[in-house]
Amino acid sequence: MVHNIFHVDEKTLTPDDVVGSNQRPKTIIGRPKIYDLKGNLLAEEDNLVVLLGREYLAQMLTKDSADPANGNPNDYSKYKLSYFGVGDGGTTNDCPPQTVGPYDDDTDLVNRVVIKEASAGATEPDYIDGGKLKRIESDGSIEIVQEEHTINTNAGGQTVVQRYTSIKYTMYLQAGEPARENNDDYFKFNEAGLYAAEFDDDGHPTGENILFARFTTLDKYLESQDGIMIEWYILV
Repeated sequence: MVHNIFHVDEKTLTPDDVVGSNQRPKTIIGRPKIYDLKGNLLAEEDNLVVLLGREYLAQMLTKDSADPANGNPNDYSKYKLSYFGVGDGGTTNDCPPQTVGPYDDDTDLVNRVVIKEASAGATEPDYIDGGKLKRIESDGSIEIVQEEHTINTNAGGQTVVQRYTSIKYTMYLQAGEPARENNDDYFKFNEAGLYAAEFDDDGHPTGENILFARFTTLDKYLESQDGIMIEWYILV
């Protein structure tokens, strides 16, 4: 099946991220889409693979581990990109609010919240880090899907081909997720992150994790009966 997804071009590789009067270029691969559980599109945002995520990818591609002798103390060889987190720190308090980031040196969400508490039935490995990270495949999916490419040919022309060069992460916040603090009637969703978690030799999460990619969005108020689905494509 061919998925007509967002295509990265020169314009989208260097969009302006504006916070107040500050502008900066950023690089992205992919574009998350946010839906309600009835399938209505709520937003489509830029994402950013942060520097930690790029370090993780470099080790995955080379199968290289930490090399303290060369100044690289981080060993991500046992990490898997399999969790996501959400938060409410992705906008300013202005009226109207503005999104903040993402930035290359982000190491976490601004305010990552508990998605599901142990008292509500959260168990590992579906919910880790005190319930603040949810395993994508607990009720979602991770797929490699086809992307359409227009390429140059040896004959000097162009042709359109499909190749499996896109990873599609489908993740859900179900009704009642995240956990409500102070008996709030709603959760103000405005940021999300993909996380790589470390696993031991028996396949259990160790509790260590790193942020891979992040996006921010304007405030979306989720009441207890509301949920969302995030489709997050990473193009390679």
